[in-house]
Amino acid sequence: MFWLALVFTLAILPWAFPVLWQVRPVQAVASILLLGTVLGPPFFALDGPIQLSLDRIVWLGLMTAMVLRMLRGGERIDSLDRFDVILVGFVGWALLSCVRFGLTTPPHPPISRWLFMLAMPCTLYFCMRLRQGSDDQSLRKIVDTLSTAVIILSTYLALTAILEVINVRALVFPKFINDAKIWEFYGRGRGPLLNPAGNGIVMSIGLAACLARCFASARAGQLFYGVLALIALMGCYSTLTRSVWMGAAVTIGSIGLLYAPLKLRIIAVVGIVLVGGLAVSGLKDSILEIKRDKNLSAADAAKSVELRPLLAVVAWEMFKDRPLAGHGYGQYTVAAEPYHTVRTHGLPLESVRPYIQHNVFLSTAVDLGLIGLTMQVLLLGSLGCIVWQLCCRHATGSPQRTLGMTMLGMLSSYLVNGMFHDVAIISMVNMYLLGLAGLTITVARCSRQHQPVGLSHERRASEPGWATA
Repeated sequence: MFWLALVFTLAILPWAFPVLWQVRPVQAVASILLLGTVLGPPFFALDGPIQLSLDRIVWLGLMTAMVLRMLRGGERIDSLDRFDVILVGFVGWALLSCVRFGLTTPPHPPISRWLFMLAMPCTLYFCMRLRQGSDDQSLRKIVDTLSTAVIILSTYLALTAILEVINVRALVFPKFINDAKIWEFYGRGRGPLLNPAGNGIVMSIGLAACLARCFASARAGQLFYGVLALIALMGCYSTLTRSVWMGAAVTIGSIGLLYAPLKLRIIAVVGIVLVGGLAVSGLKDSILEIKRDKNLSAADAAKSVELRPLLAVVAWEMFKDRPLAGHGYGQYTVAAEPYHTVRTHGLPLESVRPYIQHNVFLSTAVDLGLIGLTMQVLLLGSLGCIVWQLCCRHATGSPQRTLGMTMLGMLSSYLVNGMFHDVAIISMVNMYLLGLAGLTITVARCSRQHQPVGLSHERRASEPGWATA
């Protein structure tokens, strides 16, 4: 069946080229993100040497069309950015790690993880790095297309998560979300990604996009997008996942800092630290013992938090043995086995034997060593600086600030959730991260080439944060 579907796909590609030829990069990325999130492998998949799903079939056709258009000179990347070079280095280093330590090591072949979690997202990044148009009107149309798709998707995910939690499952679509046999995270707002953390990250992106439009709209628009933002927040709460709650809070806080006077920003940061510390100390037991999954007791929920320091100890021991190159991309379940018997710390490390790393940076350090971790930190750090510059140097309502605020939600949620989960292996998360990053780098380069550095005095004065700072 797999080979029949592959042959059929290759056969219809020539007939689909007239349509695919007209598709713009942003439309291609938006369609892949929507399909991969809602109708991904759990909805339809053909298993074989490489698992085929609807989004991957569409990705194959669209990427083929994009390559042919580039070869004919219709699309091109104006010039390479340092971010491009580091990203290619990171993906290439992971591939070399797969080749060195084993491409098909059971139970989960590392090459499959590399293909779907790194290579495919990287192609989306370079698809968005193609020349999109440099004038403000073209940028606005592109950003509006992507942000509209994200808002619609996040609203759907939020409503679905709410219906899951209140157990109105007749209205939940797709129906595989209701399959109790897929027991993990059942009873929480896990959505079509079947993962509440991944679901929360996408909703946080939509939350940021709603806030960006809310600030730029008239009163009726503010009401509309404010309601959608509240729905996204309710969806984040329905995931019943602490890291998602924190990610949504950081998203709102980071966007709020853009519009707050400098003194208020300092007071807010200090207040958050003090109030957050008091709240956590007073509600620690209640937070840790919250019951979330239907098949997970409150005691087990608290235990899941206690296991994270043990996983960190295992990661540290593994990192000390192979600090530079790591133990191999996707090799953790095999490479970690001997370290569960270490007794020098006096800790029951064998209790975390069934688990993978629950921190995206520790996972990278173990798999790819200091070399891979350095490139990962450089990627996220440089992207964060570019996003913050887009937000601060452009007026409210501009496509640059709208995209910057949306990407701020992506990074905030990614980093916060990444401290408690290996978000890099959650389906579609890297697709969103790198797809949005590609457009962010392209817009930032166009802005530097066609606009003066910084806001003019008049534009600064028109911004709420600048006017009272």
